[in-house]
Amino acid sequence: MKAILTDPLVLLLLAMMAGIFGAIAFHTFSQQLRYTLAAEKAAVVFFLIIISGATGITISPLDKFHPRVLSNVYVTPPTMIAQVGAYAIALLLLAPILQYTLKKSLQAWSILLIKAPFLHLFLLWILLSATWSNDPITTLRTSLVIVETAIIAMYIGYRFTWPDLFSILKWFTGALVILAFVYGIGQPSVGRDLDGAWIGINGHKNHFCFLMALSTILWFVNSIYQSKQRYFSAFMTFLALIAMEQGGSGASKVIVVCLMALWFYLGTLKTLPTQWAFTSVVLFLIVSICLVILVTENLEFIVVDTLNKDLTLTGRTDFWPLIIRKINQRPLLGYGIDGFWQPWNGIDNPSRDIIVAKTQFAPPHSHNGFMDLVVDLGYVGLFLFLASMVNALIKAIILLGQEKMPYAGLPLILLTYTILTNLTETGLIGVTSIFCFYVVFLTRNTLDLS
Repeated sequence: MKAILTDPLVLLLLAMMAGIFGAIAFHTFSQQLRYTLAAEKAAVVFFLIIISGATGITISPLDKFHPRVLSNVYVTPPTMIAQVGAYAIALLLLAPILQYTLKKSLQAWSILLIKAPFLHLFLLWILLSATWSNDPITTLRTSLVIVETAIIAMYIGYRFTWPDLFSILKWFTGALVILAFVYGIGQPSVGRDLDGAWIGINGHKNHFCFLMALSTILWFVNSIYQSKQRYFSAFMTFLALIAMEQGGSGASKVIVVCLMALWFYLGTLKTLPTQWAFTSVVLFLIVSICLVILVTENLEFIVVDTLNKDLTLTGRTDFWPLIIRKINQRPLLGYGIDGFWQPWNGIDNPSRDIIVAKTQFAPPHSHNGFMDLVVDLGYVGLFLFLASMVNALIKAIILLGQEKMPYAGLPLILLTYTILTNLTETGLIGVTSIFCFYVVFLTRNTLDLS
């Protein structure tokens, strides 16, 4: 098959067919705007599936469309050209709508620049990290891809209203649930890890289960507010819970409980003054964080008997002090984006000493999104991000008092999800759906309150 696909004549024929179908699609989208609008939403859902979780899609050839490919040191030029070409075709097909939306997006961006300054300072800090990185080329390439993802997320946040975003997130997570069953049952060599735990189209069971937790909440909420979709939404909620159980992540179960509790708590928060609502949310986050940490600190009864989770976090607590020691060597600036975890660099890998002595396990990352942020961007980067997060929290609480449910509660749900999923795993910053969600809801909130 590979020999056939690399034959010049076959490639020419495929290119001609793609050109013909592309021309037909472009003509259709130009004449029928409703098709373009539907294609725009479908493109957003597809993009979120590609970058889902912290690992992104792992099924070939769709993994070749992940933007992270452009910063991969092992990527080949044909793969890069194919990805750039695919995204260029997508932009061409969406040109009929983009020619209108991009003009107004500049004005929206100017508002966002003034009203969300810490987000832009943080993105600038990401780009500047190439100047102090030990591997400036890799850091610059990765930084550009992250900023590119942030720009796409800003456009999504500008382009779609909260009802649109709720629908997009709902169908994005719903697609992941369906794919989890397709590959978990139909092709277990792809949809399960070596221990038999479900991973769906993602590379790790924890990231997969976190997405199933989010899917559970979104479809549960949809079953309450969309009477015409109630039974289908309840069915999707049930499937998401089954998939999460098959993944075997104890932390995801705690996250579901916390997000469900937050959702029912939002009704009370909505009636409180902004200052009291802010205090209440902060206290709720502190309790939730403590609960997640308590469970994942390997208390034998809770973890093994109740949540059926292996005692794996002990390894994390073994190498976290080693990482903190490395952070203290470059506390303000960090090592630059992708400048620390570099297994391909051999003896020049700054993280080569991060090894769990009793198991000889060499972690690929910190297993904590906030710690990875400090490793890459130092305490200055952490300050800028937390300042942006506080800004996002304030805006989410203000929106809660102004918008109708369920859309008013979505920003707080996503913000809580972002924090809780990065306590024991990574994905806070990068080409991930988690970072994309954060930029999207901060953009939408900022524009709504301007």
